[in-house]
Amino acid sequence: MKLRRWWEIPFALALLLLMISQVLTDRLGVLQLVWWIPRVFLAGFALLGFLLLLGFALLRHWPKAERARLGAWIGVSILFGVACSWTDWGLARERPVGAFRLVHWNACHPNRDDAVRVVDALLTFDADAVVLTDPGHCFADGGAERLAAAGYTIAQPGSFAIISRVGIVEARPVFASRGRSLSRFELDTPLGRLRLEGIDLPSDTTMPRFANLELFVAAITPVRGDLPDILAGDFNITRGSASLALLAPGTHEAFATAGVGWGGTYPRRWPFWAIDQMLVRAPWRAVRAEMIEAPVSRHRAQVVDLVRDGE
Repeated sequence: MKLRRWWEIPFALALLLLMISQVLTDRLGVLQLVWWIPRVFLAGFALLGFLLLLGFALLRHWPKAERARLGAWIGVSILFGVACSWTDWGLARERPVGAFRLVHWNACHPNRDDAVRVVDALLTFDADAVVLTDPGHCFADGGAERLAAAGYTIAQPGSFAIISRVGIVEARPVFASRGRSLSRFELDTPLGRLRLEGIDLPSDTTMPRFANLELFVAAITPVRGDLPDILAGDFNITRGSASLALLAPGTHEAFATAGVGWGGTYPRRWPFWAIDQMLVRAPWRAVRAEMIEAPVSRHRAQVVDLVRDGE
C-alpha cells in the first residue's frame, strides 16, 4: 500500500466507528462511549481530514485517480454526517393553533437567589403545563404567588413538580431508588386526558445504559400500571438510543418528529448532547418541539406542542 493510502486510515476508521455506533447505539456497553461522541464530531473529523489530504494531493499533483478517491471519501463523510445527525436538526415551524404546550425542564435544584429568574423563565414558556425535575427553591420568594396569578396550579410529587393551567387529576411519586425516579401525572386537557410520566435517570457516564434500563423497567413494572401517553425527563440517554425502546415501546421522540433548530439540551450553553427528551405515544403527537436556553440550570428546556389525533 502506498504511503499516502496509510494517511487515509484514521479518517476512514472514524467513519467506520460512526457507522457501527449508529447501528448498535448503546446496546453494547463497550461501544456506548463511541455512541455518545456527537455525530457531527466524528463525521467532521473524517471530513476535515479528507479535505486536508485532498488539498495536499492538489498541491503535490497526485494522480487523478488518487484525487478522485479522496473526493469520494469527502462525499461519504458528508453523507454519513447528515444521515447520522438528521434527527438533531429541525426546520422552522409556527406554533399550531389549538395545540397543547407541554414543557419539561431539569431545573437542577435552583437556590433561592435564582427563584425569580426561574419563574421568569417559566412564564416565558407560555405553556399549558410544565414538568420540572429537581425544582429546588423554584417557587420561593413569591414565585408560587406569581404563578398562581398567571393561572397555574402547582403540585410537587417526589423529585418533580408540575405547574398547570389545566386540571391536575393525579400527581404522585411512583418510584425512587439509586438515582432513578418516576412520578405519574394525569391532566384534564381540552384535547382529552393526558397521562404523563416524569423520568429522571442517573448521570454516571460509565454506567451501561441498556443494562440500567433493563433493571429500571423491571423495578417499575409492578407499580407502574398502564403505559403513559407521554414520558418526559432527563434520561441521561442520548436521542435514538436503543435502550429507550425498553422504557417506552411504541413512542416517538418529540424533537425527532417535529424539531425546530438544534436539538441538544446539555450543557445549556454548548448543548452537544440530547439527553432531555419527550417520548410521545399515539393518539398524541408532537407537532412542534424546540429546546430553549433558560437563564439558569445546566439543561435546556423542552418546549413541545402536542395534538391528539381524532380530536
